[in-house]
Amino acid sequence: MVVRASALDRDDGLSPDEIRAQLERVLASDIFRAAPQLTAFLGYIVEQTLAGRAGELKGYTIAVEAFGRSPDFDPQTDPIVRVEAGRLRKALNLYFAADGVADPVRITVPVGAYVPAFERVATVAPPEEEVPAQDGPAVQEEQEERPASVENGAAAARPSRYWLYVAGLGLLLGLAAIGFWYWRTAHGAGKIAAQLPDLASQLPPPPAAPRSAPLPTVQAVIPVKARLPVVSVEIAEAVTDPSLDDLTRNFVRQVADTMARFDDLVVVKLPEPMTRSGEGADYVLTVSFSRVGDAIEGHARLSTAKGGRVVWTTSRERSIGDFNDAARLRDTAQQLAIRLAQPFGVLHADARQSPPTLEAGCLYLAVNLRRTMKPEDHLAARTCLEGVVARDPEFHPAWSQLALLTLDEYSSDFNARPGSALDRALAAAVTAVRLAPASARAHQVMMDALFLRGAVEDALKSGQEALARNPYDPDVLASVGARYVQLNRPAEGLPLLERAVALSNGRPPWYDFYLYLAAYLTGATRLAEAHAALINAEETPLGLIGRAMAAAASGDGFAQEHALQTLRQKVPLFDLDARLYLARRGFSTEVAERILAVINSGGLRPR
Repeated sequence: MVVRASALDRDDGLSPDEIRAQLERVLASDIFRAAPQLTAFLGYIVEQTLAGRAGELKGYTIAVEAFGRSPDFDPQTDPIVRVEAGRLRKALNLYFAADGVADPVRITVPVGAYVPAFERVATVAPPEEEVPAQDGPAVQEEQEERPASVENGAAAARPSRYWLYVAGLGLLLGLAAIGFWYWRTAHGAGKIAAQLPDLASQLPPPPAAPRSAPLPTVQAVIPVKARLPVVSVEIAEAVTDPSLDDLTRNFVRQVADTMARFDDLVVVKLPEPMTRSGEGADYVLTVSFSRVGDAIEGHARLSTAKGGRVVWTTSRERSIGDFNDAARLRDTAQQLAIRLAQPFGVLHADARQSPPTLEAGCLYLAVNLRRTMKPEDHLAARTCLEGVVARDPEFHPAWSQLALLTLDEYSSDFNARPGSALDRALAAAVTAVRLAPASARAHQVMMDALFLRGAVEDALKSGQEALARNPYDPDVLASVGARYVQLNRPAEGLPLLERAVALSNGRPPWYDFYLYLAAYLTGATRLAEAHAALINAEETPLGLIGRAMAAAASGDGFAQEHALQTLRQKVPLFDLDARLYLARRGFSTEVAERILAVINSGGLRPR
């Protein structure tokens, strides 16, 4: 419930001290710290209102006293106050939708005036304690004194209250899962976790049970072991040519070893002797080799273990010399494994349509968000994965993806929750690394969590650790490469990004954006133009920034205006303060200025 107070009449009890305390919270946020003119504007109009001078808040006085304009300022020819008022309203809306969503007082500036309004976010009074059942006479006496209209209203509300209780129970379960997340992180997470604030204190209190019908007892969530899709890598049939026996077995072992590095997406097994094909697996990958004249032809087929549905097949013919070369054999096996197991590979494409496990479906929702970058996809993935960790808090792939999703709350303003998203993301990343210290994905998300906190050197160390754990994962390669580009070190990032693109089957558009940006920063004009063409139709925020840059560089004002207009609609913070938005995405000041400089060169200037 919101209680509104006018500028001059605060009968609801809002004191000047409460309003000033809220003003300090607002001005201390990232949005206002990066916008000194908005800070001066808001501070001035609030203090003037509290001093009883709201009637003097006109365009002229604000320009002269808050912005420092000269006494000859003419508000009719200079719209600075009107423009900044619009920005101020947007900034306040952004703040109270994210960082300030749980603040006790809200400040707004109604359209058409410069006088602020203050609102108290009132809390609902807790219900009275329920009278014990054994106090029968007291209950009866109370019921006799209750007006008949109240009795009738309560009876009419019973059906709807039932559903409120069900919703309350669901909320309790969700809070229990999140609380367990924080508790897990606080124990044994090492040096980084010891530096975190008390995250559990950020959680809202659980709802109290209504007096008329208490909630049923909430049973503990029964742990259910989560699992990833299992792929059994097998030899298709008995090898009749003894000279191909070692070749086949070595190839199968190389494929299995490479796929096993994607330990957050798939579990790989080699069948035991005398076991049925596909036993205990979701997919079966069969490999065979046969002689074709002076060459050897290799076949691979991925099918479902149940039903035998063929998912994907491939074949390749090579000279005998190629297959006898250990290095070439290893490269071929690794290419096959990468094509299957990578985040946007064959298994991802199939599991996204027909998830072999519930957990796989949740993970691929999160992975696919990197393609779409839509708030509704973010919410669906986060809800799904939070259910997974509630059932199995030891499932490290879910913690890795939850860390990335929580970083999206900060960098993309997706479904933001109260409290520090950066702290919660780091907590999830620490948990992922603790549960799976050998997982490349866990170290990748640790890199991202540290990078956005400003711990650049520690972040890059985690990125290098991720590369060492799985140098075949395009997402790891591209993520580390992108961080180097953001730091204005494109010469280090470009080779990683190029390898990521070479390995990726269905890469998300941000790979090409960072390749374009790296090429632009290094002055490789033709390479930049080639990658600009690949993002020409992208509607993701980074894709739109790349499109605006490329259009400005080519002098296409219409395309630049269209890209910027779409970007402003999708990302209000970019319209409000482009530098702050780029900083939240991790771009260094030098790179952010280069991005804005090329956009400005087209005649359209982001703020």
